[in-house]
Amino acid sequence: MTTPGVFRRNFLRLILAAWLLPPVIGLGFILFIKVLTPQQLLGILLTPTEPFYIVGWLAFAVWYFPRYIQPVCDHVSSATGASPALALDRMRRFPLYFWSIFLVYLALAPGSVILSAEFYTDYVAQPVDWFRIHLVALIVSIIVGLPIFFLILDLFGRALGNLELARPHVSIRTKIFLVGALVPLLIDTMLVQYYWTRTGFFTFETFLVWLVLELLAVAGSLVFVHSFAQSLAPLSRMVEGKAPVDSLNPSELLPLSTDELGVLASGYRKLLKELQLIRGNLEVRVDERTAELRASNQELESFSYSVSHDLRGPLRAIDGYSLALLEDCAGKLDSDCIEHLDRIRYNAQRMGELIDDLLNLSRLGREKINPENFDMKRLVEDVMHNLEGQYPGRKIDLEIHVAGPVKGDRKLLRIVLENLLGNALKYSSNEETARITFSGHNEGDESVYFVRDNGAGFDMAHSEKLFRAFQRLHPSGEYEGTGIGLAIVSRIIQRHGGRVWAEGEVNRGATFYFALPDA
Repeated sequence: MTTPGVFRRNFLRLILAAWLLPPVIGLGFILFIKVLTPQQLLGILLTPTEPFYIVGWLAFAVWYFPRYIQPVCDHVSSATGASPALALDRMRRFPLYFWSIFLVYLALAPGSVILSAEFYTDYVAQPVDWFRIHLVALIVSIIVGLPIFFLILDLFGRALGNLELARPHVSIRTKIFLVGALVPLLIDTMLVQYYWTRTGFFTFETFLVWLVLELLAVAGSLVFVHSFAQSLAPLSRMVEGKAPVDSLNPSELLPLSTDELGVLASGYRKLLKELQLIRGNLEVRVDERTAELRASNQELESFSYSVSHDLRGPLRAIDGYSLALLEDCAGKLDSDCIEHLDRIRYNAQRMGELIDDLLNLSRLGREKINPENFDMKRLVEDVMHNLEGQYPGRKIDLEIHVAGPVKGDRKLLRIVLENLLGNALKYSSNEETARITFSGHNEGDESVYFVRDNGAGFDMAHSEKLFRAFQRLHPSGEYEGTGIGLAIVSRIIQRHGGRVWAEGEVNRGATFYFALPDA
């Protein structure tokens, strides 16, 4: 890959070369074949017509082409709003625009030279001179245009290599045809011009021989291109096929040549056989793991049922009999016994809460995600309204900075907000006013939200414990809860394909973040 600055500089240099080299080479060749004398050539260059023609076309090329490839530069620089599709489209259309403008520039150049020479010097053009100067333009178009065009294609390849091409920009067959047809055309034309210059002899027969040689060069290039296409056909069918590679039949990938492409096709066929063998083994292993996972899920269901029914009974009995003792034997028990019974009841109830939270956490791993678009701000306001009822008399300063819809499971994300906003209220209970902020914004391909409070905070050295089940950074008697809420938050966000993290400082509040991938 190349950087935006390097790409733009190299592209501009090639465009400058494409429009500056033709007059240098062309006028030099015209002088060599003695169509013009040095005095006549100097007279042309000292008049405004020919310099204006060259400078005008150069200014147009320097103005037009950098603007034409601007979407490519935007993509290379990853600029905001850059469109990969537009960059590819500009790249695909570039050969048409380049050659159209370049060939018009060269096709009009002979007329500019001859008319300038006749108008400003003593030169009188003959019909054969028009033919010779147009041959010079043809030579220049091959010598200058073809190499620069290939260099620009290579520049595009380095700049847009990270994009997936559905079809070739300029195929190898086209490149082979251009080289195979135009190089002989260049050689023959230069030989004709050299022969003509040295002997002064050129007849219609010479022209026919030259034309036949060019047609033979084109025919030979077409034969070579056809042979190359046959060699490339097996690989092309594999790439252009709609079916996945691992579903292809290796026997269909048969080499159609004995060259390097045939060897490459044989190698791909071997790799395809090995891939299908590995795929078959993987499918067997996946089936085995699926069966194991299914059995594990059944065991987990049985365990959840056992916890939910078999353990709740004894806990309810402990709590119920303890309450009966307190009610029936209150007059016979001293204060220590009553305190012991209260502790038994408290711990039985707390264990019941832990069982409920553990079952909820386990259930979230199997909960189906039902994504929908909804207003996050309205959901925050609704959750906060319900939570405020649990803290009558509390001064709560809530700020919400979020706009636009979010896509996710509304029911599960409500649980996330209930836990995060509930924690913000709980851990800021020692403050005169609970200052809570909920905010959201886009970062790349994610929507990032956070809940910030001015409460007790936490020590960042222990932050890795926050989202683990039953891990608490504060004494259990200081703040209510079982230590499962943040684990539930983490599980829900992970099910959405997102991530969670937190920042805090002791007695300076905490901020809990969660990020959801864009729809």
